Amino acid sequence: MLVKIISIMLKNTFTTDDLVQRIALMRIYFSKRLFSGAEHIPIHEALVGECDAYTLHALETWMEGFKESALSPLVIYEALDAIEEDLAGVPSVTIYLPIRFDTVLVEGFGKWFRERVQPNMLLTVHTDPHVAGGCSFIWNSTYYDFSFRYFVERESVAVLKMFDTHLHAVT
Repeated sequence: MLVKIISIMLKNTFTTDDLVQRIALMRIYFSKRLFSGAEHIPIHEALVGECDAYTLHALETWMEGFKESALSPLVIYEALDAIEEDLAGVPSVTIYLPIRFDTVLVEGFGKWFRERVQPNMLLTVHTDPHVAGGCSFIWNSTYYDFSFRYFVERESVAVLKMFDTHLHAVT
């Protein structure tokens, strides 16, 4: 049951931050639904002011998946703690980006990693201006740097030689 719930959640969730936030929102929703006498409250009504429209749409998609899989609200609610505990077992990659990217771009990164590296992978996204002109990431305890700075430092002799050649040609 737990694997089914997690697989539904990961279909449209690509970062650890989003997953943690969405689990917390599901906890709020199911608490209202199960323990406040609002058994049939739609998720968008229960979470008014709690999240943005994009996140709400993701949660509505989860609810459709839970319904299609015949998962009861109580089973899902009881599984939320176990899912949070099991996050360490979900494959993840830490990615460093030069600026904060919008959700659609980050999802694009998540889809790319899932298609090319490992399915059901989550991204942990950090902002680091030192990786300008590219990105860096940590995968399986190995740091990979694809920033402009890295390539300039790696090829510094060639870059300086190019500038010298260009300056001598101009003068």
